[in-house]
Amino acid sequence: MVLIAAFGKTPEAARGISVFATLIMVMLSGAWMPSFMFPQWLQSLTLIVPTRWAVDGLDAMTWRGLGLDAALPAVGVQLAFAAVFGTIALWRFRKT
Repeated sequence: MVLIAAFGKTPEAARGISVFATLIMVMLSGAWMPSFMFPQWLQSLTLIVPTRWAVDGLDAMTWRGLGLDAALPAVGVQLAFAAVFGTIALWRFRKT
């Protein structure tokens, strides 16, 4: 959300964009309905959504009863997203 705030012109605009982006990401993550029910093209698209990976890791440990080692790939992807988006946000904040 820091990345979204970096692109908002006003706090109110950033808040509105954040709410919209959060709703879209949660919908695509599989948190509201299982992602295997999505069409194949949408399942492929969800791989670039950070929340999809959070739900995958949580799902592995809770519903499937697997250990932390099953969630580690999802944690790694989340850390990569954080590094990329954090770098872009820092660059954007320094630019303004």
